[in-house]
Amino acid sequence: MAEIKQIFEKEEYMDLILEADPDKEIVEKYIKDAEMYGLFENEKILAEIIITKVDNNICELKNIATKEDVRGNGYGKKLIQEVTELYKNKYKKMIVGTTQNNIPFYVKCGFDKYYKTEYNFFVDNYKEEIWDGNLHCIDMYYYYMNL
Repeated sequence: MAEIKQIFEKEEYMDLILEADPDKEIVEKYIKDAEMYGLFENEKILAEIIITKVDNNICELKNIATKEDVRGNGYGKKLIQEVTELYKNKYKKMIVGTTQNNIPFYVKCGFDKYYKTEYNFFVDNYKEEIWDGNLHCIDMYYYYMNL
């Protein structure tokens, strides 16, 4: 039976975190003030999620990753569902920034309202080119859900 637990020793899971955000310097900037949760089964992590505070009304899903060998089993979606329940009494909305390829996943998870586009986000903020499959990532697309 899988269980969700808050993670305080975030650096222990840096390899998994970097699968969703490959620039360690960028991750280290947001991770220290963020809250992290993991979906565990038999003490082994299956997926992780990181949430940051934007302001008193808005939080951001900053990072989510599922271990490669268990992807496609709904663990990411389950983690989003559980964490949004935890945050609905603290914030009014949760945003997520993503690449074009992942918009359908987040829409299915409830992020069904367009928020904004940050043009050239990946070009301006990352030292190396960012690829999502065969898509060269340039712009960041933000969506949100009301909590």
